[in-house]
Amino acid sequence: MGNQNNRTQEMDTDEQKEHGLRPALKEKETKAFQQRTPEMDTDEQKEHDLRSSLRQKEKETEDLKQRIEQIEAEKEAALKEKEKETEALKQRVQEMEAGLQRTRSDAEEKEEQLKSFKDRVAGDVALSIKTGETMSLNSPVNKNRLTEMYDTLRCDWPKMKKCFKSNQIPPDSVKELIQTKFREAKAEMKERKMLINKVFRSNGGAAAQMAEQYRKLTIQNLQLTLYHEKNDAGSKKPFLGNTAENPQDLMAYLGTECYWLGCLMALNSPPLQPDWENHPQSMDKWDFFPKYVTTASENE
Repeated sequence: MGNQNNRTQEMDTDEQKEHGLRPALKEKETKAFQQRTPEMDTDEQKEHDLRSSLRQKEKETEDLKQRIEQIEAEKEAALKEKEKETEALKQRVQEMEAGLQRTRSDAEEKEEQLKSFKDRVAGDVALSIKTGETMSLNSPVNKNRLTEMYDTLRCDWPKMKKCFKSNQIPPDSVKELIQTKFREAKAEMKERKMLINKVFRSNGGAAAQMAEQYRKLTIQNLQLTLYHEKNDAGSKKPFLGNTAENPQDLMAYLGTECYWLGCLMALNSPPLQPDWENHPQSMDKWDFFPKYVTTASENE
């Protein structure tokens, strides 16, 4: 019995000790937890900051990636544009080279024509030069005949004017046609005479006089050829009596006549033309043809 009581007392004592130690242990655990809490808060903040920094870096990386892609796209577009410009320039160069080749071919063809023309004319005029023949006073294209042909055109003008007026053709358009055809004829014959001058160009000496005779006779032959071509064609005036049938046909006829006569006058030596400068103003707005023919400058 005595031993059992002792053990009971020891157990009670142990329980009392354990009971006394619990508050102290709990307080120690509480203090330890309180000490760890700031450290945990600090770790969470660090982790949050690290995640934020990581997201920022990812965003910056994505922006940089997009910028790189944009730059590459711009470079590719610029490269394509340069390739397009280069191709266009290459094509332009090819076109210019082709044009240059055509020009060279045309020049060679002109040279061949010049040579052929010179050879052909030389045979035609050799006899005339040898015998000393010049333009006959009875020639159908001498100055007097050209003046007569111009006067004939002026005499036909009232009939043509009547047709134009009755069909309400503007006078300015007819005036422009007349002057333009004479002007075009003069320019065309000037070019042909320059071509002939080039063929018979001489460096002087004994051949100079012969070359000059060839040149003049060639121009005379050209003048005669133009004259006979029209007459051989048998062109007819598009008006009967005092009236004209069709104003459009009449306009075509008038233009042809002015151009043909202008060519013959321009090939005369010296060249002739209607005296536009001294044509007085008239109350008649259809008064287009000067009364007289005058000498024109070779250089006009």
